[in-house]
Amino acid sequence: MKILVALLLLALAGCTGGEPVGRGNQPSTSSSQGTSKVPKVADLRLSEARELLAARGYRVTEEDATGQKRPILEPSNWVVVSQSPEADAEVPGGTQVTLKVRKPTDPSSSQAPPAKGTVPNVVCLDLQKAQDTLQAAGFYLLGSEDATGQGRNQVVDRNWVVVSQSASAGSTPDPKTKITLGAVKFGEPTGASGCKS
Repeated sequence: MKILVALLLLALAGCTGGEPVGRGNQPSTSSSQGTSKVPKVADLRLSEARELLAARGYRVTEEDATGQKRPILEPSNWVVVSQSPEADAEVPGGTQVTLKVRKPTDPSSSQAPPAKGTVPNVVCLDLQKAQDTLQAAGFYLLGSEDATGQGRNQVVDRNWVVVSQSASAGSTPDPKTKITLGAVKFGEPTGASGCKS
């Protein structure tokens, strides 16, 4: 019996080329992890950036680039403005990549507060910001409608872009005047407004 076991072990050793089972010429899994270049995700929608980085094995965190600490409810409504580590940096797999993001409707610089009693220009703001801006100017009777004509309700105001307003910017109507804002969802055409969506 001992001779039979010895012969079996010799036969197995011959099948693997004399090396222990599992070694051979296979690459080490620890060296296959290594480092790789971080892809450029700036200017992509956050949803696309997340997918690309996850597919390459990176962990992702996001921050509101405006400092407002707004919650990110719908990733496709946000655009990456910077990343850390930067694009093409050589880092190990599994590294955390921090993305600073903003909405396409965010102003590039801080705007002065609206003058009381004067209708501010809220076209190209997200619907929530537009309503807040109008209220800060003293207008509280506000409405909104689907500018595509589909009759959809604006359930989450931050997911909509204002493309029209019923009271023109700079006008001084009675504060009890109802102002209606036409809006489309982020990513939809914004017509003649020229807004980024």
